[in-house]
Parts: sequence; C-alpha cells; structure tokens
Amino acid sequence: MIYTLTLNPAIDVTYTSDIFIRGGINRVKTVRRDPGGKGINVSKTLRNLGEATCACFLSGGPAGRELYDMLIASGIECACAEISTGNTRSNLKVVDTEGVTTDINEEGPAFDFQACAAIRKHLLEMVTPQDVVVISGKIPPSAPTDIYRTIIREISHKGVRVILDASGEALANGMRSVPFAVKPNALEAGINNDVDSAVKACNRLLSVGTSIALISLGEKGAVYCDRNGNRMFAEGLKIDARCTTGCGDSMTAGLAYGISINLSPEDTLRIACACGTAAALTDGTQAPSAGSVAGFEDKIRIIRL
Repeated sequence: MIYTLTLNPAIDVTYTSDIFIRGGINRVKTVRRDPGGKGINVSKTLRNLGEATCACFLSGGPAGRELYDMLIASGIECACAEISTGNTRSNLKVVDTEGVTTDINEEGPAFDFQACAAIRKHLLEMVTPQDVVVISGKIPPSAPTDIYRTIIREISHKGVRVILDASGEALANGMRSVPFAVKPNALEAGINNDVDSAVKACNRLLSVGTSIALISLGEKGAVYCDRNGNRMFAEGLKIDARCTTGCGDSMTAGLAYGISINLSPEDTLRIACACGTAAALTDGTQAPSAGSVAGFEDKIRIIRL
C-alpha cells in the first residue's frame, strides 16, 4: 500500500480560455473541478496505475466533504480528519490555448493541531514496514515549519519508507528526519533549472542519509541520484501540454510506485518521467491513465552521468 498525506488539500477549479489577458476580460470556455493537493494528486495517479493507495488528509467544511466524496467516487480509499478552523481551500487554474497554466491558489484554513494529531495517529495505526508513505505539499497557515520533520520521524520508526516532496523550511526541516526519498523541483530545491545544478543538489540531499533524490526540471526532464552510485538524467519529451499543474505530483507517484514494487533505478526514473509527461496531456489536474503512461515509457531517453 502507498499512503499519501496532504495537510492542505484543495478543490482544483480549472478554467480553459483564450490567451490570458492580465487586467482584461477573459472568456471561459470550459470549467472542471478535481480533488487536489499534492498528495491527493499522487494518490489519483497511483489509482490509475492499479496500485493500492490511501489518501490521508485534513478536511474542512462543505468543500472538504465534496473533496472526500469525489475521491470515494473515483475509487480511492480515504482517511481524513475534520478541522474546525475553516473550509478546505479552492485553487484556480487558468489554461490558455497555448497550454500555459496560471495558478491562483488560496492559502487554506489555519492549522488545526487536534485534527493533525488525529490523522497522524490514524496513519501510524495503518502503516506496516512494507508500505510507502508520500508526504507532500504546502503546509497550512500557522502550522509549525518542522511538522514534516516530526511526522517523518514518527513513521520512519515503524520501518516505513517515506518520500518527501516539499519546499522551503518544510523541506529543509523534513530532511532532518532523513526521509527514504525526496523529490523537489528545481525551484523548491533552490537551484538553477539545469542538470549540473540538479546533480549537485541531489548529492547534498543524499549526504544527510537519504537513499534517493529525484529533482524535476520541468520540460527539460529530471535527474535521479541514489546512495548506490546511480546518477541519471532523463530527457524531457516535447509535447503539446494541456495543463502542467500536477505533473510533478504524477512524477512523485511514479517514484513511489517504482520504490513500492522494487523496480530498478532506471525503470523507476523511466516510469516517474512517463507519469509526469502523461499528466501534462490531461485536462485540469486529472490523473493520467495507465495506458497513457505506458505509451511514454519506451520513449524516455535516460543518460548515465
């Protein structure tokens, strides 16, 4: 089982329009609503790959109940704790005819310590050493910046492999509890968006004891490094993207999938990049299908560094 933990989930509302005009009038062509938040996006992709997954999250108000209902309707097992501090946030995505996505994201409700303690307790009761847990996304407003560090330490004590996908202080503090794997993008890692910078950043992340570091470089591809000496670059494929939001989360899902079923490092990188590429061809933050992912796997070119 692969569990995902999302402390600040969302309802993703995606508008498609013509060229987005800042300060002007923009006409909406289509609207779609999807369950969102980085960890939830990971579970959506895993579900489509046929992998058992459970989405753990904090739920607030009517939007939180809608989020839960959408996930259950899609066949994803859920575990949530109700917050008392507000309504689950909405994130607006505007996708123009050139495939450019503009994100307008709410901060989300204030952190609820009791609800967080409840979902952490429930997660700890469910996981076994054979499981993988993905912890990802922006932490809620007023949450302790070391919350991921605390959670990773708790879960790791049970022998569970943890993947962290975060940024800023949440990433830096989370690394202090040494997750099994880490998957930031270049911006989250605070580096230039190029291969050399990514390799150096991966080496720094591995130096603290993490086993695997995967850094996404967007349309350029991704760099994978591990403690066994593997250093690889997967070239990005040229595609006509429909919506780029959630592509990194699908890549994280591929990484988790590869780790869970013990794929080779090269095959893990291949499926991770195939997931991210396939996600760019979906509408909104819809997860890619297993067939779409499989169609890209053989096309991913991997270069040993």
